[in-house]
Amino acid sequence: MIMKHTKLIFIAFLGFVLVSCNITSDNKNARIETSIKNVKITNTLRSYNECIDDGKSFDSLATTKNEEAPSLYNKSAKILHDCDVIIRNNLYMVEENERMKNSALSIQNYIKAGNLIQASLNFKDFQNNFDKDLTYRDGSSFVENIQTILTHNSPNKPVTFALINNSRSIRKELKRINYWSKK
Repeated sequence: MIMKHTKLIFIAFLGFVLVSCNITSDNKNARIETSIKNVKITNTLRSYNECIDDGKSFDSLATTKNEEAPSLYNKSAKILHDCDVIIRNNLYMVEENERMKNSALSIQNYIKAGNLIQASLNFKDFQNNFDKDLTYRDGSSFVENIQTILTHNSPNKPVTFALINNSRSIRKELKRINYWSKK
C-alpha cells in the first residue's frame, strides 16, 4: 500500500513538474512573441517616419528649385501618399492629426505640381478617412480651400468667395481668374 501511495505521489509530482514546465515554456513563448511584435511595430514606425521625412525633403527642395518644382512637388506628394500604406493596417501607430497633416501636404503638393486629378482623388480619400478639418495659421479651412481650388471651374459652382473660409491668397487668385475669364 505504501508503494502504491508513493507511486501515486511520484506520478502526481511528475505531472505537476511537467505542467509547470509547460507554463514556463508558454510564458517564455509569449514573451518572445511580444518582443517580435514590438520589433515589427518599431520597424514599421521607423519606415513610416523615414518615408515622411523623404516626402518632406522633396517638398523643401521643390521650394528652392523653380524649374524643377512641379516634378519635385509631384514626387513629394506621391511619397507622402504612399507612406500611409506602410501603416494602413495599424493606423493607431500614428496620431490622427499627424496623418491628416501629411495627407494634406500630399494633396497640396499634387495641386502645386498641376496634378489636379490625383489631388482630387487624394482629397476624396482625406474626406472619407477623417471627419475633421485642418486650420491654417491664417484661420482658413484646409477642406474649404482645397474644395474651392478643385471646383473653381465647375459650371454649376456659384462664385461665393466671401462666404467660404478660404485664405486671402486663394480668394484673391480666384477673383483674378474670375475677372479675366469674363473678358
